[in-house]
Amino acid sequence: MPSEPETDEVPLIVDELTVAARNAVDAGFDGVEIHSANGYLLHEFLSPVSNVRTDAYGGSPENRAKLGIDVAHAVSREIGAERVGIRISPSHNIQDVLEEDADETRATYEALLSGIAPLGLAYVSILHAEPAGDLVQGLRKTFGGPLMINSGFGVQTERDEAIQLVEEGTADVVAVGRMVIANPDLVERWESGAETNEPNPATFYGPGAEGYTDYPALAS
Repeated sequence: MPSEPETDEVPLIVDELTVAARNAVDAGFDGVEIHSANGYLLHEFLSPVSNVRTDAYGGSPENRAKLGIDVAHAVSREIGAERVGIRISPSHNIQDVLEEDADETRATYEALLSGIAPLGLAYVSILHAEPAGDLVQGLRKTFGGPLMINSGFGVQTERDEAIQLVEEGTADVVAVGRMVIANPDLVERWESGAETNEPNPATFYGPGAEGYTDYPALAS
């Protein structure tokens, strides 16, 4: 059964993620993205609902942000900050990792990004339904580096929308998920104006090849 890590066990999480980052780079990847979003472990520490700790990793926004900050610093030391991005999803409210108090959420993510801003990470990726809103743009200012935006699950980002978001200054980069899944050659299609395949959500998150390797490429 899963159990709450003791205070002296939390640094082991940092160590394990640092080793994973080193292994990824040694295997040939250009960099890594620290996954502090979508209800997973690092996100659980950020939420005042899922994190009910009373030690240095719980309670205040600064304490709840501590693990994420420690991971970012350790991974940056190991492989270089220019190879590291971080993904967050404030107020995503998924997998019982709830962030429903707007002021508390802002304070928590301000603490997180303030703690990692001096590192000069490659980017912060923020999943939020309102990328042009005060929360995302405020966090962008705190981070001080490139912003990648993702408007959230259930949203299919099209070429013109992505271009508009960058041209308007809403973000430096726009994440595209569904269209990439359905179009392994999406860049070529968007550059040439070719027709694109429609994603099939029924095959998302499946264990086999269907929906991953069977979408037709332009060459076919």
